[in-house]
Amino acid sequence: MSNKTNNENKSGLAREIFRYLLFGVLTTVVSMVSNFGILWGGKALLGVTEDEGAAYFAIFTVAKAVSWLCAVLFSFFTNKKWVFNDDVHDRAGVARQLVVFAGGRVVTLGLDYALNWAMLWLMGVLALNFLDGFLGISLTAYNELIAWFVTQVAVVVSNYFISKLFVFRKKTQNDIKNGSDEQNKD
Repeated sequence: MSNKTNNENKSGLAREIFRYLLFGVLTTVVSMVSNFGILWGGKALLGVTEDEGAAYFAIFTVAKAVSWLCAVLFSFFTNKKWVFNDDVHDRAGVARQLVVFAGGRVVTLGLDYALNWAMLWLMGVLALNFLDGFLGISLTAYNELIAWFVTQVAVVVSNYFISKLFVFRKKTQNDIKNGSDEQNKD
């Protein structure tokens, strides 16, 4: 591979990763707006407060489910068009991609939950509270934030590779030659 081709590949990858992160931020905005719109709107419409147990939990659950669905759909279509420049347009191919994409998001939701919980448990086991007060900072007060941040990095990286390798995979010369790439057939 020539230096020019290698540099073009690196430049293309950098653009792809930048777009992935940009649309990831926009996906977060979609998730937040839909979540809090439903949560706060539902509370106001039904006159429910956080103290009202089952009613609040029902609104909270609906808000979370709808915001997850909105975020997954927004992320799927923006990743398909603007991040990975995917060329699958037939209904069956797009449906297959969407199922694999959403399935990957469910897997990383599980990763998010398990890794976050494990990190919080580990932080407790390591008793990082002995550092509390060092330089006037309470580290244990930030355990949830630290665990969330580290977990989100793992989730973003995992989602990128799931999308790139399983959902929006480009045809290789071997796929074309063998006709074995069902995903990209029109």
